[in-house]
Amino acid sequence: MKNLQKLFSTTLVVCLAITLFSCNKDDEQLSTEVGIIGKWQIESADIIIDGKSYEDYIEESINELKQQLGSNYSEEMGDAVRESLEEFDADSAFENTTIEFKSDKTVIVTDEDDSGTGTWVADGKQLTINFEDESQKYTVRSLTNSRASLSIDGGFDDIEMEEADLPMATEMILNLKK
Repeated sequence: MKNLQKLFSTTLVVCLAITLFSCNKDDEQLSTEVGIIGKWQIESADIIIDGKSYEDYIEESINELKQQLGSNYSEEMGDAVRESLEEFDADSAFENTTIEFKSDKTVIVTDEDDSGTGTWVADGKQLTINFEDESQKYTVRSLTNSRASLSIDGGFDDIEMEEADLPMATEMILNLKK
């Protein structure tokens, strides 16, 4: 019986040690308040329109155009639409952009041409960046020691589409790395 208790105790200690020390600190989810502090590089940006990737939304729009125009549609029209919409590349728009969140609640955003300073506030999964003339409210999708994913809804209010009377649900996801 004593040997069984000793075996059980040893097994329990080993299991606890494995559980405590097997977590990779880079993969551990962190609270926004603590985890966001540091200098982050924008690695990529994804645009979601009506729940679809930007590329899928373009193709769906071209298919709708084909249906509406019927025999008046030509592949050159689709190519022209693709070409004009592909001129906007979210990844290149944020190329060489860094965001530095400081512990004193200031933030510095720097890109190739300029830099701006503001403040930041975290409330649970919500992260607000305040600049002199605007506020940007992000949702923290994930946050570890080395990676973060932030989303902002409705970031495309200035996009106008001729003869389009459709409300579009837009979201931009910024993928960051330290």
